[in-house]
Amino acid sequence: MNPSLLSHLSHKAFGLGFPLALALVLTLPAAHGSSPSCPKGDQRDPGWQRRPEMDRCEGIRRIKPIAADGLRLTSYTIGLASPRKDRRGGSVFELQVPVLPEGRREPLVAVEAWKANYRMEPRRLEATRQGWKRFSWGAAVIQGQGISADQLRATALLRTPGDTDQWLPVLLGPASGYNLVISSNASLRVSSVRLLGPNKEKVKDCLTRPALLDQDLPCSWNAAGLKAGPYRLLVRNEAGDILLDETLRHDPRWLTP
Repeated sequence: MNPSLLSHLSHKAFGLGFPLALALVLTLPAAHGSSPSCPKGDQRDPGWQRRPEMDRCEGIRRIKPIAADGLRLTSYTIGLASPRKDRRGGSVFELQVPVLPEGRREPLVAVEAWKANYRMEPRRLEATRQGWKRFSWGAAVIQGQGISADQLRATALLRTPGDTDQWLPVLLGPASGYNLVISSNASLRVSSVRLLGPNKEKVKDCLTRPALLDQDLPCSWNAAGLKAGPYRLLVRNEAGDILLDETLRHDPRWLTP
């Protein structure tokens, strides 16, 4: 496995026990390039495999990732996914990811439909208009498995050696704000889900009162009026313990007024 992923896992999971670490190994995006977890196969099979056309790993994973008690960020997106017709008349999806001025590394991008056990990982992104990279892929697996576009979630993890890992939004369509989804593998009592600004000021509460989180918690964040920079997603339980702590990058230029 890529050493950078092991570093991320060590930081996020191993202090919480082996089961959670193993679950993260199975659910985090794989490194770009050749990967034994993305085998070659029959392209007509919807199973998880390398798909050379529109170079990606995609499919239905036959073995579900091991569930472990805990929370994770399963989506940080702009807009909603919608298939379009390509020049040959087929249906394709497209995503875009912003490029940070200081960023030289490509983020680890993943698109999922969790309940359908679908996953797609682009092996490389294409540079397009200034400040963005994109990726397009065929809709055959998604549509063939009856997965609706509104089930799709996406994340882009930017690894920063020697610093905090950051999440970039995945642009699926024009929108004035972000869509976040926090998912739980167990019933956890959550007291606050809060977004903090660069100066640790509160900018958004995703939870108005303590709640039992046992599946998904969606959160819409209209950040068009906020300055660019790193923001912190912080989830605590009733004892004040931190259940999830992630850094999200924001820039109002990424959003549509």
